[in-house]
Amino acid sequence: MNWRDRLSSRPVRDGLTVWIIVLLTSGQGFRYLLGIPVYAAVCVLSIVAIAAAFRPTLATVRLPLPLGAFVSLATLTVLWSSTRAVSVLAVVVLLATTFAAAVTVRSAGNRRFMVLLYRGFQVSLGLGILLELVAAFLVRGPIYPPMTDLTSLTDGKNVVGDDLTWTDGLLLDGGPIQGWVGNRNPFGMIALLAAVTGVVVLLEGLVRRADAALTLLAAGAVHLLTMSATVTVAALYLAGITIAAFWIRRAPPGGKKVISRAVLTLTAVAAVLTIKYRDVIFGVFDRGADLTNRTEIWRQVVAAAEMRPEGWGYVGYWPVWEAPYSGIVERAGVLATHAHNAFLDTWLQMGLVGLALLVAIVVLIFGSSWRLVERADRGDTYIPLAWTLLTVAMLLQSLTESRILVEGGWYLMVVLFLSAPQVFRLTLVDPSLVHRGTPGRAESEAKGQASAD
Repeated sequence: MNWRDRLSSRPVRDGLTVWIIVLLTSGQGFRYLLGIPVYAAVCVLSIVAIAAAFRPTLATVRLPLPLGAFVSLATLTVLWSSTRAVSVLAVVVLLATTFAAAVTVRSAGNRRFMVLLYRGFQVSLGLGILLELVAAFLVRGPIYPPMTDLTSLTDGKNVVGDDLTWTDGLLLDGGPIQGWVGNRNPFGMIALLAAVTGVVVLLEGLVRRADAALTLLAAGAVHLLTMSATVTVAALYLAGITIAAFWIRRAPPGGKKVISRAVLTLTAVAAVLTIKYRDVIFGVFDRGADLTNRTEIWRQVVAAAEMRPEGWGYVGYWPVWEAPYSGIVERAGVLATHAHNAFLDTWLQMGLVGLALLVAIVVLIFGSSWRLVERADRGDTYIPLAWTLLTVAMLLQSLTESRILVEGGWYLMVVLFLSAPQVFRLTLVDPSLVHRGTPGRAESEAKGQASAD
């Protein structure tokens, strides 16, 4: 076996898949540790390695229309962007992330990819716990980022903050802890995603019980110590959907759709009640009804978005030293590098067309995966349930964060869309997908890759 064959072997591809998930999920921590130039070099080398290792898969990668349209529109916004240089860089990163997601998910069957996704979240969770242990027992206090590129990038305008901490070292005080990503809300979401994938791979018998149990215990502890209200609400919703999915699996064929529609209706009602009584709900977590000043950010974002229906140009994270983002931050009185709502952020950056495309992508992912959950019986695969739970988790996070537009969030959106068949093309559910979690085409591609190894 020559070096090219070794590079494209399954162990190497699996290792690269886990690595890119960790890198994209925990990017902020790596930027704190390495600095932006070195971090950028690591990202470039990672993409080059993926292109080399997954070269047999490259010819089979095709983006479905909604994803392709979204990425194309983001690219086109460079033409009218108010921050053209930033938009060019952001589009390059978006294209690289989309490429990495497409080739890594297409090279593996859905069951194997779910294990790799679990491993990536597991490592990200472990990195956060390790940093908090170092802060608590070795440093015995806050840990500051070794590299200060993010502060200096703002040219002294204190957008990020000169006293920025990587973690406050409050583990022994009961939290809140921030983990490797330096923010309790994303760290709490990593714990939730690790728990979701951990439960599913355990139900599928793809990992040992001790492995999954340890991860679930760690995820639960992190969730409690991050004190993230958003993640807590998301966890409650996911628990309800999981119970409903098990109920549907045990229901007779004639009752599955009835239960499914009842669940969707109750979910919609619960969402309305959550919004109506948000002051009570978030008060339990010592959060204000304005979601920690987010409502004022949203008002300013809407005002700016209405000024340009075509959008101000795709930028991912805001260049807060440039208009209109500097004005939003100044008027809102809150230091923010995104809109804290993915849909408003998309409207701001990519206009109404971009907003419609993002809504379509989310709806299609959920519709495709839930349709498979709705048809599952006892003994069938739980993989579509994982797709559903991950989609709902990302959707709920997108109401208070914009992370599905960048890095690990966008990576996960792409792999979820490519994993399940698009609902508008699905006229008859593939039995192999319902019962084994892998469509015939993807299964054959995976077998072809295995034989090539």
